[in-house]
Amino acid sequence: MHAMKIRIRLVAFRDAPKEVYEQARNRLIECFPIIHLAFVEEAPDAICFASGGSEQLAVSLMEPGRFYLLLAGDQGNAYAAATEVKAWADLNGRSTKLVTIKQAMEDKILDRLAGVNQARHQLQHQKAALIGEVSHWLVASHFPLSLVRDRFGIKMIHLPWKTLPDYLEHPPDEEFLNVFAESKKKDFEKEARIHTFLQHIVQEYQLDGVTVECFSMVKDRGATACLSLALLNSRNILAACEGDLVSLTGMMVTRALTRHVPWMANIASINHDHVLFAHCTAPLNVVRAYSLPSHFETDKSAAVQGDLDMEDVTIYRLNAQLNKAYIAEGRIVARPKHAFACRTQVEVALSPEDLHALREHPLGNHHLIIPGRYGDLFRWFGWVSGVQAIQG
Repeated sequence: MHAMKIRIRLVAFRDAPKEVYEQARNRLIECFPIIHLAFVEEAPDAICFASGGSEQLAVSLMEPGRFYLLLAGDQGNAYAAATEVKAWADLNGRSTKLVTIKQAMEDKILDRLAGVNQARHQLQHQKAALIGEVSHWLVASHFPLSLVRDRFGIKMIHLPWKTLPDYLEHPPDEEFLNVFAESKKKDFEKEARIHTFLQHIVQEYQLDGVTVECFSMVKDRGATACLSLALLNSRNILAACEGDLVSLTGMMVTRALTRHVPWMANIASINHDHVLFAHCTAPLNVVRAYSLPSHFETDKSAAVQGDLDMEDVTIYRLNAQLNKAYIAEGRIVARPKHAFACRTQVEVALSPEDLHALREHPLGNHHLIIPGRYGDLFRWFGWVSGVQAIQG
C-alpha cells in the first residue's frame, strides 16, 4: 500500500526560535525517512511536541470529532507537555494516542497511520449497492444507507428487484461455466445467468461491491448466487450475502486496509476455546480445494465447500451504527465438514477474552475472516475513524 502523506504540526514554547522547530523537523525526517511528512499549520493528523510550554498551542489545534496522534521526544519537557495535552484531550472528548518518537519508530506507528489515511481516502471514492432487500432475519445488520457515507464516505445505493431486469434472462457467463466445469454432475446454466446479471449490475452502476438478497433467488427460481459471489470475490469485486449491509461495509473497510477480500461466515457454535465459522460460499482464491454440494439451508442449487488456505487469521465485524467493531486474532485449528452447518467450515482458536466478547457482546452473526494478523491496523483505523473496539 502506498502511504499517503501525514500532516504534522510542530509545537513549541511561545516565541521559540526557528532553531527549535528546525531541529524537531530534521529529527522527524531522519527518524521516518520513508514517510511523506507534510509540515502544516492547520488540520494536522499528528502534533509533534518540540518542547515544553507548548500546551496551549497544541489544544488550540484540536477540533472535536477528529483523531490526533500526539508525538513527543524526551528532551526539553516535550513529553511532559504532551502528557498534559493528552489529559486535556481525555477530559474534553478529543480522540488521541500519545507515543514517543522512539515507540513510533519501533512499532511503525506512522506507517500504520499513513495506511489508515490511505484506506480512508480510498473508501471516500467507492460505491456499493444493496440488490433486493436486507434479509428479514438480519435484525442487527442494516442501517439507513446515508449512514455509511456519513461514517466512511462510501456511496451506497439501493437496487430493488422490481427495478432490475430478470436475472435469468441474461445469457450464461462462459468464464463461470469454465471455472466450474469440473463438476460434471450438475447443470449450472441458471447460476451462470445469475453471474452475468451480477457482473452487468457491477459494470452498469460502476460498483466496488454488492450485497445480494440471495435467499429469494433460490426460493423463487431454484438457483443460488453462492458460486457467483465466490467468483466475484476471487476477482476482487466485493460480494456479500443476504443483503447484509454491515458485512459489505466491513468487507470494504477490510480490503482498503489490508488488500484482502474477506470470507464472510456465520458463527455456527462456540465452545470453551474455539469458534466454528461456516458459510455456503467463499472466495475461490482462499480455498485450497473445493467441491460443489447443494446449498445447506435449502438443499438446492450449489454451494462452495472448501478448505480455507489460512492459518493465522484476523476476524472483524462492525455494528449497525458503524461505531463499534469486534477485532480478534486467532488460528485455524480444524476444517471440519459437519452436516449441521453451512458447507465451508473452520474452527478458530481465540483468546479467552475474545471468546467472552463474542459470547457476551456480539455485534451480529456474520463475521469477516482474512489471513494474517492485522488486529493493530484495524484498531488504528478505529481510533482514527471513531470506531470503538469492544472488549472481552
